[in-house]
Amino acid sequence: MTLPPADSAQRLAIALQCQARALSGDTAQETATAVATELATRLRLRAVHMVWHVGGRRRQRATAHLAITDAEARPLIDAAIDEALDQHTPIAYPPADDTLQVTRAHAALARHIGGGIHTFPMAVGDTADGAMLIETDTPGQLDASALALIEQVVALTAPVLQLRAERDAPLYHRLAAIVRPGGRAHRPWHRRPLALATLLAAGVLLVIPFPAGVTAEARIEGEIQRALTAPADGYIQHAFVRPGDTVKAGQVLVELADREVKLERRRQESELAQHDNAFAAALSQADRAQMVVQRARADETRARIALIDHQLDRGLIRAPMDSVVLTGDLDQAQGTPVQRGEVLLVLAPQARYRLMIEVDERDIHLLAPQAHGRVALGALPATTIDFSVVRILPVAAQRDGRHFIEVEARLDSPPPEVKPGMRGYARLDIDAAPLAAQWTRRIRGWLRLQRWAWFGL
Repeated sequence: MTLPPADSAQRLAIALQCQARALSGDTAQETATAVATELATRLRLRAVHMVWHVGGRRRQRATAHLAITDAEARPLIDAAIDEALDQHTPIAYPPADDTLQVTRAHAALARHIGGGIHTFPMAVGDTADGAMLIETDTPGQLDASALALIEQVVALTAPVLQLRAERDAPLYHRLAAIVRPGGRAHRPWHRRPLALATLLAAGVLLVIPFPAGVTAEARIEGEIQRALTAPADGYIQHAFVRPGDTVKAGQVLVELADREVKLERRRQESELAQHDNAFAAALSQADRAQMVVQRARADETRARIALIDHQLDRGLIRAPMDSVVLTGDLDQAQGTPVQRGEVLLVLAPQARYRLMIEVDERDIHLLAPQAHGRVALGALPATTIDFSVVRILPVAAQRDGRHFIEVEARLDSPPPEVKPGMRGYARLDIDAAPLAAQWTRRIRGWLRLQRWAWFGL
């Protein structure tokens, strides 16, 4: 079916339909196949071949309405397409009488498959990276209106096919297209802004040092911690504080049950009264020996009473200093038995904290003895606190599959919101280095270790 030259509306509708088919494809192959199929169906063509280049070297193709692929015809089709691309012009065979085009490849293809051949280069800008080759059943099947329609379809679909092909190209082809001197527009490298910016950025990363740091997990602890233990076996009678409470020096925190101790004290008081009465009777009888015995027994009983009073006083566990309670939730433990030496509460002085940083063992050699840094806590993410390293513990630890070395640091001016037990991330300052060296530090260290493990070098 050919279109009359005057039916421009129908020709435009077909061209837009082909462009819509091109836009519906996700890949270059789908785009080219959809356009070729739509055009071959509308114009009743024997076959439509679309060939384009990827990365300037690899050639891809799509074919519509060709049931059997002739292996001998493919090189002839490629030669005909190259012939049209070299001349940058559409070629028809049989040619018109007044043409001055070279058509040897088209003539060879026509002798092999028969019928008419039309080739249209697909140009984007000043460069043609592909072409559309059309086979007809008879020479002269396409009139001027149909040829104009095909040229219009090629002009509308060529940019879409180029974008799909560039997106589908391998990553190394896309990177090469950015930095290669020629590029699509054949511009020198110093006139390609993206290539120039890439080279300058690479030079900055490789040459200019930038401030560097080591990031590690950190936690807040009290500068000193005082554990309050049970003075004797007994039971918890009252607990007056909970973790997080602020206490004063001498404040009663926990009271142990003292009923049995008080009963023992009354028994000792009764025994002391008996010894005092016996001493008075011996004194009245002038029995000096009995007086000495009863006085000794009375002194022994008084010593026991003093010991019991001391135990009663120790049953009231008091705060040794102004501090905050870290651990020991005894509010629900009333009546719970405790053993002598069992830890009941842990206290830490207020506003006297230390920062413990868990530095990965692979980064510990980068730290200076008096390093500085900043820490951001999970409870205060918008506030960074300066700190100074006090010492690096000479022992490695392991937790959750991580090997690290603890670094003790002192907070310079902690805000009032800081509490023991808070965790966050600390960043310690190290010597400046280029960003490329910072980003590859772990990889280079692993490679050195593997080289030593494999070759001993």
